[in-house]
Amino acid sequence: MFLAVVFTTSAGCGDDAGDGGKSSSGSNGPPTTTQQPPTNNPPGTSPLPSEVPSSGTIDVSLSADKGAANDAVVSFGVPFPQGVFKDEKLLALKSAAGQPVAITTSVLAKWPADGSIRSVLVAFKTTLAASAKETWKLDYGGSAGPTVSGLAPNPDGPVAALLTADWYAKSRVSGVLLPIAANKRFATYDTELASEFAKIDYENEGVNCGTTAAHRTYYDGPHAQYQRFLRSGEPAHYRSARAEALWYRDNEVTFYDNRKMAVQICQSSNWNPNVEIAWSVLRRMASQGNLDDYLVTGDPAAREVVLAFGEAYRRNLPALTEGDSPSIEATERNLAWTMMGLDSYYALDARQEVKDALVSLVDRSIAWQNRGTSGALEHDLNRPDPDECDEGPNGGSPFMASLLVDGMMDYWLLTGDGAKTEPFVRKLAEWYETKAITSDKLAFRYLWNCVDNDYDDSGTADLNLLINHVFGAAYVLTKNVHWLDFGDTMADSGIENLNGDRPKQWNQAARSFGRYLGYRALGKTP
Repeated sequence: MFLAVVFTTSAGCGDDAGDGGKSSSGSNGPPTTTQQPPTNNPPGTSPLPSEVPSSGTIDVSLSADKGAANDAVVSFGVPFPQGVFKDEKLLALKSAAGQPVAITTSVLAKWPADGSIRSVLVAFKTTLAASAKETWKLDYGGSAGPTVSGLAPNPDGPVAALLTADWYAKSRVSGVLLPIAANKRFATYDTELASEFAKIDYENEGVNCGTTAAHRTYYDGPHAQYQRFLRSGEPAHYRSARAEALWYRDNEVTFYDNRKMAVQICQSSNWNPNVEIAWSVLRRMASQGNLDDYLVTGDPAAREVVLAFGEAYRRNLPALTEGDSPSIEATERNLAWTMMGLDSYYALDARQEVKDALVSLVDRSIAWQNRGTSGALEHDLNRPDPDECDEGPNGGSPFMASLLVDGMMDYWLLTGDGAKTEPFVRKLAEWYETKAITSDKLAFRYLWNCVDNDYDDSGTADLNLLINHVFGAAYVLTKNVHWLDFGDTMADSGIENLNGDRPKQWNQAARSFGRYLGYRALGKTP
């Protein structure tokens, strides 16, 4: 997938990128779906069948990569797919020598649809020499092992305790993923992604409220790095993702109302929920990455941020949605980041009022799409990005719309609501293929339906990697393999032009393409 890497002048999605470009006829369009698309799953069931049995044994890799451990607390989160695990007491840990080890367990999160456990924290004590590695065993769903009380999470201790990439993928802890080791068709993607990451000097990267190109965590850097770790299971990737989550919380979060709400630090001071969160701030609130961090490590600080961001989004909805031209519909991105934040909130707090707020955004997305006939979420391109389009009253942004699909698919995984999700994603996928694609069919237009600039060039082909998960999602929802054929073609072009030597560009290349690979593996040989 990375046969020839060409670094384009595109900085990825521009600092305040909009949507535009004249409609292209593209191909003759996708064939009609041959199977009946899904509607709602039966209440309390997962939208995807689980590959994980109700009881079994999980390998736990211990690595003393930060020095020797002397009776040190070691902890890790154990994620499960929906419907598999229901009693955190039914865990038993055994050392490399096969000896039972006393553990503290606590539920981190439950799947909202059926109340089964999504992730459980396991903590214990051990002694391990510096740089030593051992494989332990964790039995689940059978008999309970010995326990000890009072051990708190220690995700940054001398020993990293990690599960396999295969387990993380099957657990759907961060969506539908494919382990790096299983990625044969697009193996070059992971090779190039690693090569580009090695070029980034994170010591010289930080917060930049004025331009996203210089903002370290834009596109949710913690989430992008956790997506890589969960696909590899490597201790170095874990430490890097964890460090990015800690850095984000240390540098980019401002709390309000006794820490019940929070916004990203670029918001002007004295914010309150009656004042709409700034567009530039909505897209810097890393809810997905903090959710990843919490489900994998059990760090209560990560949970606090997810809940506080979510509550700020929820209380801010009246301000964001008021009037005939609401801010939340100024661009697809505004709605997308808000939806992803409420998805993450609902994943940890399944109160009805949280779900109602989330569903209101799903319904708003569908209504917005249905106001036009193209399949895009049409809006005035000049409003959010006057420097990129002087005139485009009914346009759309391919890369921004892809973020909204990410939010819709998180909603789908949490609720099983295919009746709303399938038509929305399918119509968008058809728009991408028949209208938003460039005439050379190597990329998608930076902006679609901009009157003064049709953006009909493939200079932003690197953004295919941000968009590609849409076609995997379309396949999963419709069972139409055409979307994987089309997605593979666009993935090849995106990988050939991968651009990732700065955090923003790396994050956009890493944050969702692993999900395309995961969706794809459900219908094609990886």
